[in-house]
Amino acid sequence: QLKSSLEGVRMTADGIFIIDESSPTENTCVCVLSQAVDPSDLSCSVRALQQDLDELKSVNESLRKENHSLREQLNTARNRPSCDAEFARALKVFYHSMTSVRGQLQRLRRHRPSESDLLGLRLFVDEQSHLLRDFSEQLEQSVSTLKQDVAAIVRRKRERSGIWS
Repeated sequence: QLKSSLEGVRMTADGIFIIDESSPTENTCVCVLSQAVDPSDLSCSVRALQQDLDELKSVNESLRKENHSLREQLNTARNRPSCDAEFARALKVFYHSMTSVRGQLQRLRRHRPSESDLLGLRLFVDEQSHLLRDFSEQLEQSVSTLKQDVAAIVRRKRERSGIWS
């Protein structure tokens, strides 16, 4: 009966049975048995080894999938701009708008009324009021934009890091 159950199994010149040989794409693993093994034990051992092999293949496939998923997450994280970079951009926009506001303030300071008449003084006051209103609006807009940008950056950083969630 040993001979009939082992017909498809290869044997080395030394009389050792070769039970399983992995494909060339996988790590090579050769399991061997000597001829002194009981045939019923051999059948159980082959089944157990086959189950172990199937389990290991399944675990290996799961690990490959997880590895692939982790690599994608890592690449996504590398390509996403950091909070520090976003914060630097927000500050750059703020400083640019503040430069514009500073120029507007300097124009206000240099602006003087004509000394000719009361009508000229009234025009000056109206123009000065208009310039101050524009200055105030631009300043408020710059500060508001900075606040919103910083709040959004802080919120995203908290979400990414899991702090205060």
